[in-house]
Amino acid sequence: MSGETEAEAPATRFEAFLRAVAANLADRTDVVGVVGMGSTAERDRVDEWSDHDVAVITTDGCQDAYRPARTWLPHPERIALEVHEHHGGVKVVYDDGHVVEYGVASLEELGGWATNAYDVVLDRGGVGATMAAIAARPAPDGAPDPEREIGLVLALVLIGVGRSRRGEVLSANSLIRGAAVTALLRAVAAGISPETAARLDSLDPARRFESAYPAIAERIHDALVRDVEACARALVDLGVGLFGTGPRGVPPRALAAVRNRLGW
Repeated sequence: MSGETEAEAPATRFEAFLRAVAANLADRTDVVGVVGMGSTAERDRVDEWSDHDVAVITTDGCQDAYRPARTWLPHPERIALEVHEHHGGVKVVYDDGHVVEYGVASLEELGGWATNAYDVVLDRGGVGATMAAIAARPAPDGAPDPEREIGLVLALVLIGVGRSRRGEVLSANSLIRGAAVTALLRAVAAGISPETAARLDSLDPARRFESAYPAIAERIHDALVRDVEACARALVDLGVGLFGTGPRGVPPRALAAVRNRLGW
């Protein structure tokens, strides 16, 4: 694109695609609104890897007409993949690797969603007010609780290592490198001040964690490259190092039980 710097090009392309989405839906009377989520709302952090995350709000009864991507997304001839997930969301991959994630809802259904950052691109009535109301609600998983999340780390590690020793290595990896790591990230985000001014995602603590907690992220990465049991042990040790033991930290009795059971 002539006249663009390397830094400007992704943002320019991102904006152009979003304008094309809005233009495709602007004259459709059964479309009540369009909302950008995630980086589609916080476009100051758009880069070459940013996808478009969009909600399409329709009049009640017209939702199914907008679930197929090719009925409304720009450049339908370039869609290489369209996956409809069990919860109703859709992921689309274009032939150049560009990703679009979207959901379709009536205004009433939209009221049951969860969000943090959002940008109302089109509002024919009630969309902005509904988005403001759901953004003001507490997170769907409840108030952050470091003690609860640390407890989950211990329980998930114990279960996961047990499965690994039984020979269920795939399940063990899912629990330890997946669920246990997520619980530890939630504990850190809820109980430890960020090391930088980076913005975390309140709905997904793994997003931008490295920017907010670079030193802790490096230690978690060091754990993840080990074999599954060594990874589990390193995560527990990191939790103890970060939060200590006792009230509001790692529960000492539970810690002793896990270490004794696993021979650590």
